[in-house]
Amino acid sequence: MIGARRRTALAAMGAAGVLMVSACGQIYPSSAPAQGPANGVKSDVHQVVVGFAQQQLQAPYFAAMQVEAQQIADQQGFKILIQAANKDPVIQMNQMQAMMAQGADVLIVNATSVKGQKEMMTQVASKIPVVYIDTSVPGTGTTSVQSDNLTIGRESGKITAQRFKDMGKTSIKMVILTGPATDEFVGPARRQGFLDGLKEGGMPFEIQSEQAGDYAQDIGQVAAENMLAAHPDTDLVMGLNDSMTLGAYNVINGKDKYKNVYVAAAADGQKEGEALIKSGGCTGKYISTGLNSPSLAAQEALQIAVDIATGKKKPSDYPPQSFTKAVGIGCKNIDDYYDPNSVF
Repeated sequence: MIGARRRTALAAMGAAGVLMVSACGQIYPSSAPAQGPANGVKSDVHQVVVGFAQQQLQAPYFAAMQVEAQQIADQQGFKILIQAANKDPVIQMNQMQAMMAQGADVLIVNATSVKGQKEMMTQVASKIPVVYIDTSVPGTGTTSVQSDNLTIGRESGKITAQRFKDMGKTSIKMVILTGPATDEFVGPARRQGFLDGLKEGGMPFEIQSEQAGDYAQDIGQVAAENMLAAHPDTDLVMGLNDSMTLGAYNVINGKDKYKNVYVAAAADGQKEGEALIKSGGCTGKYISTGLNSPSLAAQEALQIAVDIATGKKKPSDYPPQSFTKAVGIGCKNIDDYYDPNSVF
């Protein structure tokens, strides 16, 4: 039996026009990308409506991105509609349909599933320009503004490798805090990048365990406790973001039995993690993270959305993908990036 939420999503997809039927009965796919704002070009930015379909707000990174987006909208005078899908593609479909019905000219979408939303996003993008942020569905939409997660992870891994070499280590045993099962692209890229960085830094490693921390500090803390209890000889807990890594830090901090355990984040550059890198210096427990600014991503994605809505640019003017700056952050360059007053 199909549940009510599922029926709603199916109806919404039907409303989006998966197929168009001509008068002669021939069927044509309605999948060509939209080449202009959904409600026509607006002459004034104050007339623009941007829909922002966020995948979730549980992780501080996404919450900060929403704060930045609302601040930009308030400063420039356009209307922004923001919805978060709690990592559920069905909910996200319904929310996108609702924002389109409320007059959105352009959608900014942080996709919940790289693989599972291909057909859905093809159809949505045929009705309205879609600018992806953070997580995209390749082959659909106008363009994407993303972090170069592979490079960010690699640069963080290289910093961590050097720190362990400075400690006289010739190899490390590590455990990894991962994202949820729906994390099909961002997390795996960060993970692979960090491991590549360890290799490039000349630090052999053994992965003893991996558990999902869902990018949340409390869940990451529990997962870290479980893995460290099972593997007390661990040298490093690596989290795919700072939030989970902060949870791991809470587990080891001040505990004698974990005096030889360190933590590192593959990415994010969350200010609480950076504060620990700064306070600990080059002997601290929190070794590294990577720059992944929600502010930069929001600024770039919203600029694209407004330019399309006001006719300054056409969707075809943009490349399929662009990346924000990728940097590893450790004790030696922390002062270049740590800002205690930043939104994230």
